[in-house]
Amino acid sequence: MFCGSLVGLVFAGAILARTAGSAAPQASPAATPPGPAVLVDRIAAVVGDEIVLESEIRKLVAVGFLERIPGETNAAYRDRVLDQRIVDVLRERQLRRSSGFDPKPEEVEARVAALEARLSKERGIPAAAALAAAGTTREELAAWVRRGLALESFVRERLAPGLKVTEADLRAYYDSVFREAAKKRGIADVPPFEDVREEIREVVRELKLNAEIERWTGQLRSETHILIYRR
Repeated sequence: MFCGSLVGLVFAGAILARTAGSAAPQASPAATPPGPAVLVDRIAAVVGDEIVLESEIRKLVAVGFLERIPGETNAAYRDRVLDQRIVDVLRERQLRRSSGFDPKPEEVEARVAALEARLSKERGIPAAAALAAAGTTREELAAWVRRGLALESFVRERLAPGLKVTEADLRAYYDSVFREAAKKRGIADVPPFEDVREEIREVVRELKLNAEIERWTGQLRSETHILIYRR
């Protein structure tokens, strides 16, 4: 569901003075300074009873947290970042019921370093300066990465055990996708099925896992009231 206008979260409020009927007179409280209400932040989306703030989406966009698709417009990229954040919130609601999915510090550091290198290359300035310009810090970037890695581990642990890859699945992939890819690359001598069986097994398993993740995510969407605010 979409809403035509954005809703501000916090506005400056007026202070109301109270007087007691029989109490001694007290000094009046200081008057609220005159001026317009101050908009602190905006809501980008509501997922169930959880709020996704526009400020977070703006930062994720500014640091290029997701790799851009060639030819993607800024508006399309922003919408994709928001959609991914909504998906993360849906999965986080499930993750809170479990434990033991904290990523290793070296995994977090490696992912952060890769993001910083890409950001620096795209902006043409040091990563620290690019993060500052985006209104964020390396610590916040690391927190986003840590959250993402935890969700990846959780989703795999939840869904992977139920996947089944049959011999028919492997043969079907070999006879269609694998052979077609070899043909496009100009490979005349296609390796025998037995020589590439295990490699194909890993690919097919990953494809099945991705399909199951999409199915599960779609189910979470259907079970949760999601409200997206237009900018």
